[in-house]
Amino acid sequence: MAKDFNASWLHLTSDEEILWKGHQSVYRVLPLVTVGILFVLLGTGLAGSNFFPLSNWLGVILALSGLIIAMPPLLQWRTEWYVLTTEEIYHKKGVLSTNTIQIRLDRIQNTTYSQSLVERIFGYGDVTVYTAGSGTMDLVISNVSNPQLVNGTLTEQLDRVSRK
Repeated sequence: MAKDFNASWLHLTSDEEILWKGHQSVYRVLPLVTVGILFVLLGTGLAGSNFFPLSNWLGVILALSGLIIAMPPLLQWRTEWYVLTTEEIYHKKGVLSTNTIQIRLDRIQNTTYSQSLVERIFGYGDVTVYTAGSGTMDLVISNVSNPQLVNGTLTEQLDRVSRK
């Protein structure tokens, strides 16, 4: 799953281990990427033909529109990461500038996971993390594959941390 994962942005202690890493399910970005690819294919086919006087320009516009539709969700999917270690949860996102959130496991009060019907069919959902001293959710691990596994792994670590 994570051949493209680069852990250099993590600040792991000597005894801290990565237990799980992932990003949004590909099913979440697939519709827009598919539409974008179709626009690019249609545009390149139209640009190379002479169906009507402006077909070349219309083809270029369609191809560029396809890139504009497909690239943002694809870049977000490739650059947003969630990491669960034995000590913390990390969330990193951003293309040109990055934003990283770290939450120590000993600060977490509660977790939940949820899936809509469509999310259950495609095997993804959200895991919500609530921290101490906050009545609101502090981190949503959104649209992640197999949220039950992620929530279960997190719960096991929370139990381990609370016994210390």
